[in-house]
Amino acid sequence: MATAWDVISSLLALVIFLGVVYAGAKLTALFSSSTASTKSSLSSKGVTYANGRLSVKTDTPAPSREAYIAQTQHALERGARRMQEHRDAFRVGGKSDAGVEVPDLAGTGVGAGAGASASAVDGDKKGFRRTRKLA
Repeated sequence: MATAWDVISSLLALVIFLGVVYAGAKLTALFSSSTASTKSSLSSKGVTYANGRLSVKTDTPAPSREAYIAQTQHALERGARRMQEHRDAFRVGGKSDAGVEVPDLAGTGVGAGAGASASAVDGDKKGFRRTRKLA
């Protein structure tokens, strides 16, 4: 026969278990209501999320093919101009572990050892190395 302690400990374990289940159900409801309110606030701003896809409505139309190509070409030219202005910062090369000079792949005309800072040449790292901060 079960003693009073057995009954009390079983009821205590049952109450704790039911409390955990109830807290989980409340948290789930809280998260779902939070998700619904976030979706509604985003949809009022033009952002919709459905079936795992995010879509954004804008006032401006998508650029034409020619405008997209012109913008991309302008961005590439601006990047090339920036790299040309800061040759030392974008130089690739240095000395390998065996002491053999690595060719200058950036095409700056500066050899791997000529004009390089001491930290760039003496280090044991290979490849891209920024020797000074950009303006």
